Amino acid sequence: MKNHEADIFVFIASIIIGILISMNISFSRGSDRVFLSAKQYQDAYNYRNKLYGDIAGLMEQYDNYYKKLSKYNSNEENQTHISESIKEELDQNNIVLGKVPLQGQGIVINLDDASTENINNSYGYERELRLVHNTDIIQVINDLKNAGAEAISINGQRIMDMTEIYCSGPFIRANGVKIAVPFTISAIGNKEVLYNYMLSNENYLKTLMMRKIRVDVEQTDDVKIPAYTGEYKKEFMKVNQ
Repeated sequence: MKNHEADIFVFIASIIIGILISMNISFSRGSDRVFLSAKQYQDAYNYRNKLYGDIAGLMEQYDNYYKKLSKYNSNEENQTHISESIKEELDQNNIVLGKVPLQGQGIVINLDDASTENINNSYGYERELRLVHNTDIIQVINDLKNAGAEAISINGQRIMDMTEIYCSGPFIRANGVKIAVPFTISAIGNKEVLYNYMLSNENYLKTLMMRKIRVDVEQTDDVKIPAYTGEYKKEFMKVNQ
């Protein structure tokens, strides 16, 4: 009998505690209600969408890594296949980093100073317009990038993100190497697209032609781009974790 009374007491106590807990939750919810302004709501909504986008990107990256890892694990006995996959990935990375020479279809642009024989003031503004300057080279390279060039070089120097095109007296400096006219700029990409884009009226080569600069553009199926031989400086960069 005493056991039954104890059970009943525990049962009743449980009901009372449950009621108190539910009342407390209700009160808490009511007191924590916050009303947002239209701007706060929009900011929260945009932040939520950004988080969803970040999560989707991370999930896609995770899936790619998981598939790659599964591929390696399922081919443990096929070491040749794994080595080929790793080598292929390394080759692609080296191409992006400019560590290997490349070849393919594209265009070759030759630039040379205009003649200054018929200019009266040989040291004036008009003479300067007849010369190819570092700013001219920068404009041409930018146009090539806009046209979709995949790799670019000038007089045997691979153009990278950190490559400087700097005036150094009668020379132009690229990757710390002094080069002189005539300048040969090679670019790998769709040769017809590059050719038509560079010779369109809106692009910088037309400006050089108006200044009497000697400009020659040739399409070819065998453009050769050398590897980048400079240093990779990463003193301040680090992975964002």
